[in-house]
Amino acid sequence: MKTNILLLVMAACIALSCNNNHNGNNGGGNHGYGDMHEYISIDSANKMLTSYLNSINANNNDTDLRSITIDADQLRIYLKDENVAKVKIMLAHRLDYINAGNKDVNCGYNYQGLTVILAGYDTSFNYVYSNKMVLDLGTPCPTSCPTLGTAASNILPAVQR
Repeated sequence: MKTNILLLVMAACIALSCNNNHNGNNGGGNHGYGDMHEYISIDSANKMLTSYLNSINANNNDTDLRSITIDADQLRIYLKDENVAKVKIMLAHRLDYINAGNKDVNCGYNYQGLTVILAGYDTSFNYVYSNKMVLDLGTPCPTSCPTLGTAASNILPAVQR
């Protein structure tokens, strides 16, 4: 189950992240996105998303985390540091959850307890951050889900607009 959440979070981050190509591969038919093996088809993504959503009974469940929205502008600012080669996405408890007396208490998949922390690291596998700051941009869905456009769907449309 935790793997499914991580896959869901990574799919969201890929969809929202900007191109920060460190592998020098700008050619080919990949539209500047880097190595194509890092990308999956919409059909595969939807299969993965649907499996997770079905596993938490998302149609009848308003407490389990469906997705996390990340502010793309803040992510772009963070990724401007040329030393960042990869971004590690870590599941964490929300500070308000901890401060409410839940330190070290398993919240399961409850959106009130979970967030993601993003921290970049360099090619030597050392964390890169300025001013001792990392990103905690996670806005949880089901409470703060997009309500307009194709982003209102829990899966990806087959045709891009």
